[in-house]
Amino acid sequence: MSHPSIAVDLGTANTRIYASQYGEFTERPSSISLTNGKTDNITDEYLEHTNNCLATKPLRCGVIIDLKNATILLKPLVKKTRRFFMAPITLASAPTDTTENERDLLRKSLINAGASHVSIIPEVWAAAIGAGIDIAHANAQLLIDIGDGVTDMAVFRDGRIIYTSSVRIACSDLHKFIRSAIMSKYKMQIYDHEAERLTHLILSILKNDEHGCESVSVAGVDVIKRRKTNMLVTKKDIISSMEPVLNKIIKMIEVGLKRLPEKIYCEILESGIWLTGGGACIEGIDLFIAHKTNMEVRIASDPIHAVINGAIQTLNYWNGKNNWWKNMYWPNLSI
Repeated sequence: MSHPSIAVDLGTANTRIYASQYGEFTERPSSISLTNGKTDNITDEYLEHTNNCLATKPLRCGVIIDLKNATILLKPLVKKTRRFFMAPITLASAPTDTTENERDLLRKSLINAGASHVSIIPEVWAAAIGAGIDIAHANAQLLIDIGDGVTDMAVFRDGRIIYTSSVRIACSDLHKFIRSAIMSKYKMQIYDHEAERLTHLILSILKNDEHGCESVSVAGVDVIKRRKTNMLVTKKDIISSMEPVLNKIIKMIEVGLKRLPEKIYCEILESGIWLTGGGACIEGIDLFIAHKTNMEVRIASDPIHAVINGAIQTLNYWNGKNNWWKNMYWPNLSI
C-alpha cells in the first residue's frame, strides 16, 4: 500500500491542504482562537469585539514564527489525510525570499503534524502553474503574487525561474494601516471585513479623485462609547493610509524590472504581468500596477487559489513516481 500524498499551501491568512486520495482540499484560517467563543456574558460591546478577535497567528509575512502553534494548526488537517497508519508525503510551498532556516521550520511543522516526507517549492512556481501560465515559453513571463503577508515577483523563461524579488508587505499591511488610521482619527475599531472592503478604494488613487473629501460609511465599534456603530470616514483618510504600503510594493516591482536585461524586459513588455493571490482580488489593483509600470496587467483565473491549484498539479504530475520527493529541490533563484 502506497503512502497518501498531500499538497499544502500554508499562508499567512489561510491554510489549504489537498489530499490526492480524496481529490479535494480543505481550507481554514491560519489562526487559533484564544477565547473559544466564550464571550456570551460580556455586556461591553467593545470588549466583546476585542475578545472575539483574540487569536494567535503562527505565520507572519508568509513564514512560520511559532513552530508549536503552526503544528497545532496543521495537525488535525494532516491527520484527516492519513491512510490507516500511513503518514502522508507532502508537497509544500514557500515565498522565494525564505531562508533555509525558515523552510526548515515549515518542514518541521509538517513532520510534527504527521507528515512522513516534505518537499518545498517556490510559491510563485505553484502560482504560475495554477494560473495557467506557460512557464516553458521561450519568451519571459512575469508573475506577481500578492498574498496576505508577502508580495512575490518572479520571471519565468524556458521552464525555469530566472529572476525573483519580494517584499514582506501585502494585504494584511493594507488592512492594518487602514484600521490604524481610522482608530487614530475616529477612535473606532473597524471590523476585518470592513478593512478588506475599503482596500477597493485604490481605484480612487488613479483617478486623482477630486472627491477625496467625500465620506464612506464604515461599521465597527466606537472605543469611547464602547458600542457598535456606523461612522462616516473620508476617502482621503483611507487612501492616505494605504499609500505607504502600495508605494513599497510598486518600488519592489520597479526596481526588479530595472534589474532585468533589456531583452528580458522587452519580452515582458510584450507578454505583460500576471497577478495572483488575494491581493489580485482588490478592485483596481491591476489598473494601479499597469499605470505605474506602463505594462498590461492580467488577473489570473481564481487568483486566491492559484498556489494550491498549482501545487495540486505539481503533486499529481509527480505522484506515483518512486521517491519523487527526493528529486524535488529548491532552485537557484538568481538571474
